[in-house]
Amino acid sequence: MRILVISGLILLLSAQWSWGQHFPMTDSRNYISDTTLFTPRNPWRAAAEVFGLNMAVWAFDRYMLNEDFARINGSTIKSNFRKGPVWDTDKFSTNLFSHPYHGSLYFNAARSNGMNFWQSIPFSAGGSLMWEFFMEAEPPSINDMLATTFGGVELGEITFRLSDLFIDNRSSGMERVGREVLAGVLSPVRALNRIITGEAWRHSTSKGRTYSKVPINFIVSMGPRFLAEQEHSKHGTTSLNIDFRLDYGNPFHDEFYSPYEWFQFRFGIDLFSTQPVVSQVNAVGALWGKRIWSKGPRALTAGIFQHFDYYDSELRTNSSREVAPYRISEAAALGGGLIYYKESTPDDKVDVFAEFYTTGVALGASVSDYLKLEERDYNLGSGYSVKLYTGLAYNKRWGLLLDLENYHIFTWKGYDPDIDWNTIDPTTLNVQGDTGNARLTVFSTKLFYMIKNRWNIVLSNRYFSRRTHYKYYDDIESSTYDVMLSLGVRI
Repeated sequence: MRILVISGLILLLSAQWSWGQHFPMTDSRNYISDTTLFTPRNPWRAAAEVFGLNMAVWAFDRYMLNEDFARINGSTIKSNFRKGPVWDTDKFSTNLFSHPYHGSLYFNAARSNGMNFWQSIPFSAGGSLMWEFFMEAEPPSINDMLATTFGGVELGEITFRLSDLFIDNRSSGMERVGREVLAGVLSPVRALNRIITGEAWRHSTSKGRTYSKVPINFIVSMGPRFLAEQEHSKHGTTSLNIDFRLDYGNPFHDEFYSPYEWFQFRFGIDLFSTQPVVSQVNAVGALWGKRIWSKGPRALTAGIFQHFDYYDSELRTNSSREVAPYRISEAAALGGGLIYYKESTPDDKVDVFAEFYTTGVALGASVSDYLKLEERDYNLGSGYSVKLYTGLAYNKRWGLLLDLENYHIFTWKGYDPDIDWNTIDPTTLNVQGDTGNARLTVFSTKLFYMIKNRWNIVLSNRYFSRRTHYKYYDDIESSTYDVMLSLGVRI
């Protein structure tokens, strides 16, 4: 285990980084391959792997778990085409996290077989369509197809590029084993293809990566987290929070840049508490960008960005209902944005950065105070979001960050409030949730102090505010906050 950890960190040791300098100013382009041996395109093998993935998951569900939905035959397939897509009743983590991850496997089947970003998207969509129409004895799910396709594209490209950072065909021995294992954890399908082609053990004079010399910032933070509702702060929960933050690339390197030359990814987990283990996933990746202005240490970039956001908290009992303090999802979202950065100088020791995004949300979700359909206790919908991130640092030591995220999700397809639940099969109801709309706001402040350029101490406070308007029920307002003190290290 020790050797795997050590070898997994080797690639990050030379990362360009200084606190407050999220976007170090440099003129060199780093998004190029270090080898002329590019992976040849093999779409048929990619299609076979997508098919095999679905068959493997189905076989596990059918013969290991003995799930009813996996009992498929010709009749169930015909029924699925006859009934058409519906809104399903699976739980929040399944629909808004597990399905996007599953889609990332489809995407990587194509990506690791030589297809570029755009050419890989149909494989993510095709794998989802196959699963929904053929592999379940339930009607195909509208939300699953959206989350698996669009969420899968974003998580797929991110995991492909992260796995690329570990690959080094020049290495050997236990270091090589460690690199291949860690790359495989991030992108299992890519690991499979490296085994099939023999790249997993073939030695060469080049790294064999698709991208090389990419500037990255990787920070791991750990510490206690206290979460409570504003009106019940004495009954909060304490957990051990571990946060992984990665900044990949630089939006100011080039006048133009292509898909995912720059992205940010954050993954948070909570341990030793009643909260969900995966409490937060955030990703924003540039599909296209252009540096539109620069002057001295200042620069401004505009672009089109894909977003994936996932916040989850555990249920609590409130009178006769179970509600969650907050739940927010943005599984399929796209919009424009601006990124500004001012680098410090000998005469001005202050670094400043700001990011502003507006997005259209094709698939989002928010917690419901009334709906309970089997495992589903949240409302699906579509809408928009607005995000503003800003911060400054003094002398590369002290830093202050202010973040604001606002989501507005509309649930269009609801149900009759006078429905007799005793006579309805929840799986046939086919609704997004309670008719209405939810405004969800996340505001956070963070105070940083850097220790010897690698270690940092962070004190943060986040405020989650929700106001949900229901067409047939009373409106609900709720607020939740958390406080975290963490020790972080740049690896």
